[in-house]
Amino acid sequence: MYTYSDQNAETYSKLGITGTTYESGFNEARKIFGDLSGKTALDFGSGAGRTAQLLLSMGASRVVGVDHNQSMIDQAKKLSNPKLEFIKIEKMIPFPDNTFDVAIAAHVFVEVGSIEEMRQISQEVHRVLKPGGSFVIITNNSQAMGCNYISYGYPKNDNLKSGDKMPCTIKKGKESFVIDDYFWMEDDYRNVLEKIGFSVSMSFPLVSGNNWLDEAKIASHVVINAVK
Repeated sequence: MYTYSDQNAETYSKLGITGTTYESGFNEARKIFGDLSGKTALDFGSGAGRTAQLLLSMGASRVVGVDHNQSMIDQAKKLSNPKLEFIKIEKMIPFPDNTFDVAIAAHVFVEVGSIEEMRQISQEVHRVLKPGGSFVIITNNSQAMGCNYISYGYPKNDNLKSGDKMPCTIKKGKESFVIDDYFWMEDDYRNVLEKIGFSVSMSFPLVSGNNWLDEAKIASHVVINAVK
């Protein structure tokens, strides 16, 4: 996975949801999860804590964010809320089987560089998720290359194959920066998740209104609902 510098992590912490390219994916996650009152949620690849805060706003009684990047964990820990916990991990999620009611990985799988790493992450989430729980994955639509989105963008490339590295520009004015992501097809995700034992459905949410670029024409995300 990509390792963020302290400066990039700080920039990432300033990215919101409303009015950004990320909005459609998070809105779809809201629909899937519904009311999370009284539930415990896992935020895998929690970054600077944006998704964890969203889960709290949906009623979650406790959110545990895990991330491999210390710079992101340091940013997230600046959020002062007793219902939030952020933990740096390597591969294993340090909780027993069947701990969490729901789980989410927002904009994480696009940073995964191999099918084996994707399988390992998915297996761990499956292990700590309660039976019947949803693991929602917000990741990039494979058809979104070359689109002009508000918050990020990838260059047009018709020759990408599963697992190919591709540059992603995170758009934040003078603080914009480029990271390395990986190209995956929807079937790559489905195959990994179903082999582990998840039941998988996918959606490609669009946005409506006049203030958008290509977000209203070509879905920036595929949102995967993987149920244990």
